[in-house]
This record gives sequence, C-alpha cells and structure tokens, in this order.
Amino acid sequence: MAKGGTGFGVMDLLNQTVSQSIFEPRSEQHPEQKNKLKFSPSSRTDAKVHAIRSSVICQVPLEFADLDKCSETKTHYMRTWKSTIDAANPGSLEILDAHSVSAGFCIRRSVSYRKYTYRLAVCRSWELWDTIRQEPSIACFSERDYAWRLPPGFSPERLLRAGKIFEGEQVMGSFFKHTNREKRSEPISPSALKYILHVGLSSGEAYSAENDIYDYYNVTIVAKSFVREQIRRMMSCLVNYSYDRIPLSTVNWLLKNPISSNFYDMGIPVAPPQGLYLTDVVYDPNMFTKPVPYYLHSWDYE
Repeated sequence: MAKGGTGFGVMDLLNQTVSQSIFEPRSEQHPEQKNKLKFSPSSRTDAKVHAIRSSVICQVPLEFADLDKCSETKTHYMRTWKSTIDAANPGSLEILDAHSVSAGFCIRRSVSYRKYTYRLAVCRSWELWDTIRQEPSIACFSERDYAWRLPPGFSPERLLRAGKIFEGEQVMGSFFKHTNREKRSEPISPSALKYILHVGLSSGEAYSAENDIYDYYNVTIVAKSFVREQIRRMMSCLVNYSYDRIPLSTVNWLLKNPISSNFYDMGIPVAPPQGLYLTDVVYDPNMFTKPVPYYLHSWDYE
C-alpha cells in the first residue's frame, strides 16, 4: 500500500486511475495538475501481505468535488475506474464504492476497528510432509503465496488459549518492528498501547485447489489499530506455543516487558507475510458526515 518505492503499488495505481478520469491522460496533463490529488490509505500492508477490503481517502480540487452528486455521475466514474484498472492490471484491484466525507474525517483515526485474518495450512501427516518437501504438489503451489504451510503437530486448542492472553489493553512494544536499529533498546512510545478486541480461531478452506494434504485454520485478530508487524509477531508466538516450542510464560513476559528488541534478542522468527490478510476496515457511518473528533488535516493550512 505504500506510495512510492517501485512506483507500482496500490496507491500509485489508484492515483493514476483517478487522476486520468478527472483530468486527462498523463501525457496531456498540465504540470500543476500532477499533484492536485492527495491520497492516503487507512492501513498500510507490507509486501506479500494481502488486502481483501481496505479504504483510501482522496482529496480532490473543489471543482471536482461532485463525483457522487448523483447516481449517474458516480456510476460513470466507477465504470471508468474499473475499465482503467482492468486494462492496467487485470484482477489486481476492485473499487467497491466511493462517496464524499466531511473535511474533518480521518481515514486512519476515524476507524472503529480493523479485522485481520491469518491463514494456516497444516499438513495432515509426517509422511505427506516429507513427500511434499521433496516434491511439492499442485496444492502446495496454490498455497505457497497465500498461507503459512506448517507440519503436523499443530494444536488449535493451545493456539486459542494463548490468543486469549492478548485480548484487552496491552502495550505491544515487544511486537513492534523498530525501524531504527540504534534505538531498539529505548522504551516504547505510548502509541504501542493497543486494545485487542478479539483473537479467534475457525476452520478454513483451500485457497484454490481442493486437496487432502492440509487442514486449514483461520486466525482472526480485531483491534482499532496495530503497531508495525504486530500481527505477524503475535502469530509467531501463537503458532510456536501451539507446537509446544515456547512456553506460555514467554508470551506473558513479552507483554510485560514491552521493548522492541525482545523478539530479536530471543531469536523468535517473525511469521511469514503471505498468510496475513487485511479482511476489513470498519467505520461508524456517522463518522463520514459528523466525525468526532473533528480532525484538522495538513491541507487545511495550505
């Protein structure tokens, strides 16, 4: 979701799609039109993490602030955007809806909660595990980029038991990826204080190829916000405890000692990104038109 980088991210595609529909093709745009649209996502996902449903806010010039003034206008833009995205990268992205919001609405902080799902594919026997490690099956190929593929021995009961420890108010400092290596040992900032609404486990299903190799599980984690890589580090603890590789006391210690270097120092690997899905970003509909609090944005001063 990050803008920039390779220039081929979700935000980059959205920017070009909407810009072309409002103005004209990039080659024909005036230089001053290039930066007239300001995009901001509600959630940022790391590379290889999937987003089923997310939200983005776009500030447009006032003369174009009527994109949803009537159903016909909105339908026209929605069809144009779909056509452009399908031509650029078929099947990669779908715009589900678009509507105006109050100037005081914040795409990130006005969220009620975010829902993430982590897919686990657990091999049913050691014989199968040895076989697919030597020669991956079609099912392995289908799951390779969409789940954490695990050996036999997984305990759903143990994972759920550990998951309940995370629920409620927690300082998630030990589960935060600190980007500044030299500051790894500094006390964590207040932004690491999070309230985990729910950690749940349910049966899952094959991503695309039905098979008799894996049993599937979906781990659901719900909160208003998360620190960077929090869920992947939580999942690492949950899965390792489910295999009896770490004791529950380790999870409790990490929560009681919120320092971002702990994961690195304890040698706990971070769960892979491909099993993680941003499933939903949920708002109270009243926040779109009457946000509380009313946020002032940087463009208010431009």
